[in-house]
Amino acid sequence: MSIDKQKLQSLLWSEVAAWKADCAEWKRNTEALQEFLGEKTVEEVALELLAENEGLRKAALDAREFILHEAEVRGLLDENNEVSFRHPRRQAAIASIDAAMSKVVQP
Repeated sequence: MSIDKQKLQSLLWSEVAAWKADCAEWKRNTEALQEFLGEKTVEEVALELLAENEGLRKAALDAREFILHEAEVRGLLDENNEVSFRHPRRQAAIASIDAAMSKVVQP
């Protein structure tokens, strides 16, 4: 999906803030958001973003499995079947993936 996610986030937060404050800017923010989205609804965009996130989640898990398999084949695992501390780049990659996955809400 090709959408400027930073701009979308900014517009959404502006709308939320205006709605919570019950101010006159809410209508202007809503119109700016609708103009940005064009023909799509917020719900359609949300569903597309969820699908995109699922694809990224799967890619991250596949990368993690590849790193672990490659480490196993090369004999780089320690006695706990984890990447040995002697291979910090591989450990860092696994840790980054694990940290990102801990923030993911499972469908």
